[in-house]
Amino acid sequence: MTRGAPDPLRDRVIAAVGDSYIIEDELGRGGMAVVYRALDVRLNRRVAVKVLPPELAYHNDVRERFLREAQTAAALNHPNIVPIFSVDERAGIVFFVMALVDGDSVAEICRRSRECPPEESARILREVADALAFAHAQGVVHRDIKPDNILIERASGRPMVTDFGIARAMAVDSRLTLTGVAMGTPTYM
Repeated sequence: MTRGAPDPLRDRVIAAVGDSYIIEDELGRGGMAVVYRALDVRLNRRVAVKVLPPELAYHNDVRERFLREAQTAAALNHPNIVPIFSVDERAGIVFFVMALVDGDSVAEICRRSRECPPEESARILREVADALAFAHAQGVVHRDIKPDNILIERASGRPMVTDFGIARAMAVDSRLTLTGVAMGTPTYM
């Protein structure tokens, strides 16, 4: 986004979060959400605020999926899963607050550099597999694991799984995948 360009969503988010968070800049924008870097004023730490655009929040199924993502990920306490701190809805804005991972996605890293040492790749895959095994043991299937949803912390090199937007609680709601409907990113399914 061009610095200084009007952003009505950002203005609404700033109004919605009030004095709790200072919205700093946009980190990313996808088809279902916008993520901002923010300062948690009370705890004096940087966080990420994931926002469901209001035009999507009016669709109950989309809104419920977004809230379920926050609830599902918040229940998973694992060193390789991005922690969720809170979920809220204020002034028509639905959002959740999560840890800010200072780093890039595996997809971004791969775009910049074609080479990753095999030992490093194996370590990352082991840690991601450990996070997914933990989620599975808690009854959660991610269903959209891909390079874009794995962030690598810059300082530690630790991989962090994010975006539980289409995750499903096993045996709780088997209706989430309809017959003939695929969930996830086709390239990585």
